[in-house]
Amino acid sequence: MTTRSTPPRKPTRHDVARRAGVSDAVVSYTLNGRAPVAAATAKRVREAIDELGYRPNQAALALKSGSAHTLVLVVPDGVDPIFANPFFSEFASAIEQAARSHGYALYTTASSFEPEIVVERFHEFAARQVDGVLVLPGAAPLDRVSLDRVGIPWLELNVSSPEYGVASLGPDLRRGGQTATAHLFEHGHRRVAFIGEPDAAEPRWVGWLEACAAAGVAAGPFYGAQITRPGGYEAGRRMAADPDRPAAVFVATDRMATGVLRAFHEQGVRVPEDIAIVSFDGSWEGEYSWPSLTSFRQPIEAMAESAVARLLARSDAPEEPRHEFFDGALVLRRSCGCDAPVAPLD
Repeated sequence: MTTRSTPPRKPTRHDVARRAGVSDAVVSYTLNGRAPVAAATAKRVREAIDELGYRPNQAALALKSGSAHTLVLVVPDGVDPIFANPFFSEFASAIEQAARSHGYALYTTASSFEPEIVVERFHEFAARQVDGVLVLPGAAPLDRVSLDRVGIPWLELNVSSPEYGVASLGPDLRRGGQTATAHLFEHGHRRVAFIGEPDAAEPRWVGWLEACAAAGVAAGPFYGAQITRPGGYEAGRRMAADPDRPAAVFVATDRMATGVLRAFHEQGVRVPEDIAIVSFDGSWEGEYSWPSLTSFRQPIEAMAESAVARLLARSDAPEEPRHEFFDGALVLRRSCGCDAPVAPLD
């Protein structure tokens, strides 16, 4: 005959209070910080928690306090996974570290960005006492009015074209395009191509045009491509086969530049001896490509810290929705010709 054993009783807050010689309320204050507790007393409470293996019921704490000490990062779902892009993987990691430094957990979820589905997800987050939502937007615009009505603070990330009334932040893509292109002119090149999306309003495109104008040269040629590795690869093949190609190119992202490098290698085009390259993002992928990529790095740590701090500030005292631009810096490596011999300039 088998005897079913009774599982051991889990320690309670009252058990911790008895072990530490304090009231139940002092244990709660030590855990949630809602009232001051003397350092020596708090130390006894934490020691009792460790000795007993006590784990507070987070759901109950959230229900009582109205806060789960949790933030959510919402990213778009789709055929091309967002975290296949090394930049976004790094950015999400930096956001998680920033959230933890403020005492908050971060959960990431993918969602369709159909307006009604996003609003439904926000209601789900509110029901779970989530303290705020960070949104990495997809192609479809967000329904700002409906999201604000849910009553949970939210902020858009990676925004290059701010929308009135929406709290957001993002890199200064236009200046990045200017800086990257100008660096190639500093090497002595008189023609700089651009590989990127065929969108005249794209800020990196605008920055490239402005840098060409400032150098007193005609912009071009332009090789349109999707912001993917295959997109960069196909554009690189077209550029390699172009008999009138220039000896320098600005590529809109590191991910595209990885495809460009492969195409050039297959076609026998040497980098930087035959063509110098500067890209945008400054992700780890560029550091470990061959040759390593000179790239305009986005300040992901500063953007992540600001995103979390602003979101939490909106929880306490809602700020007037505003956009925050972040500048970056050029990281010099081999692909542009820095620290490498370069062929005669065009």
